[in-house]
Amino acid sequence: MKEGFTLIELLVVVLIIGILSAVALPQYTKAVTKARFTEALILLKSVKQAKDVCFLATGEQCSYWEELDVEVPNQVTVHGAETKYFYLDAMDGWNGANGPVIGYKKEKVCICYYDEEDPILGTKGKLVLSQGVGGCSTDEPTMDYAKLLNIPEVSEDKCGCC
Repeated sequence: MKEGFTLIELLVVVLIIGILSAVALPQYTKAVTKARFTEALILLKSVKQAKDVCFLATGEQCSYWEELDVEVPNQVTVHGAETKYFYLDAMDGWNGANGPVIGYKKEKVCICYYDEEDPILGTKGKLVLSQGVGGCSTDEPTMDYAKLLNIPEVSEDKCGCC
């Protein structure tokens, strides 16, 4: 008596695995991307709140990280910080007074707080996303980040990203 699998059985198993991976991989990619942006949005919100508190305490916009009561990850320069996937710019003077900005390193995607009526006081604005313009990368977006993250998209680079 022969033991083992027939060629047909092996082909069926390989076909099933191929179909499952073709369906699951894009969903997995979206889930990972959404998780990365969630972490970045938490950091962005923390910086915005720290800037608001600093403004309320001093009566003027803060210019340096040391003035903010927030921990920033990894490398910090005068006006920016960096994580594995994102650039963060918190200071208004460097990025055109748009408030805190997160730029995705892999594609042209930026998220910031922007106020259409008063762009100088952008930290009081709403959270918006710009994709395909400006950005920290030369690569065009591979997915609709505004839809994925449920954040309103602006047509121009209102965030002054990177």
